[in-house]
Amino acid sequence: MRRASRLTGCKLSCCRISASALRRFAVVAALTLALPAQGGVRLLAPGDEMAPITSFRDARPDAPAAAKAPKLGTVRVAVEGGDARLVAGLAPYAAPFEVVASSAGPDLIFDPGAHQARSKGEVVAYDIDENDLPAVIDRTALAESLAKLMATRPQPIRLSGATTVRRKGDKVEVQLEDMRGRSLVLFAVNGNGAVQALYPIAADPRVINDAAFAWTFQIREPFGTDLIVAVSATQPLTEFERGLKELSHNRAAGQILQLISLAAPADARIGVVALSSAP
Repeated sequence: MRRASRLTGCKLSCCRISASALRRFAVVAALTLALPAQGGVRLLAPGDEMAPITSFRDARPDAPAAAKAPKLGTVRVAVEGGDARLVAGLAPYAAPFEVVASSAGPDLIFDPGAHQARSKGEVVAYDIDENDLPAVIDRTALAESLAKLMATRPQPIRLSGATTVRRKGDKVEVQLEDMRGRSLVLFAVNGNGAVQALYPIAADPRVINDAAFAWTFQIREPFGTDLIVAVSATQPLTEFERGLKELSHNRAAGQILQLISLAAPADARIGVVALSSAP
């Protein structure tokens, strides 16, 4: 069953201002679209800062202490052209990294001439410089960690269509299965390390009533390879949702693994799919 819904999407400035300022100066645009009964469209652009996770009042009892939460792995970074001086002195955010030669099988290649970062042959982030690398490195390490989580407790997830690289203005549908009676939080981690909450927003239902769930959004800047992440559980995801909202619109990829460890229920399932886009 489909219905016409009037939804709001946020277009947020990408300049270096505080998270609170980003929230205050959000520009709201209204859309009228034909959508599934549970689903919708969001037009979102990320902010530009990293935010720490605050304490969780109702973190699950078996959650590890922050000091014992899973750590992101070390990322091997190479510089196109071999001038490692460009990244010398860069301090990591959450994920440690080491600089290696391009011939040494790096996890991430930074191309200063093209202002791009690549991983496994795909452009992860466009329009970046060396100062953006720590957040991109966090996103790269997070992708590996989420893949391991998904292997042990998978949430079925896929993207509509067979197009490999999406373009600005394309609409993409995220499709989830086996969702009846499960709570859902859906978010994106952009190639530049920024986190975007996608679902639920405002009064969106927290529990999905149907076996299948679909959510549609539109491609816009920043381009690169985003991680679309679904966290579902039979229990409420209240604390996880609250923590994600604190991180949303910040370059906080390095905080996601800790958030899952501290605030997601023990039965939480993880679904991850990569979405590549280009100008």
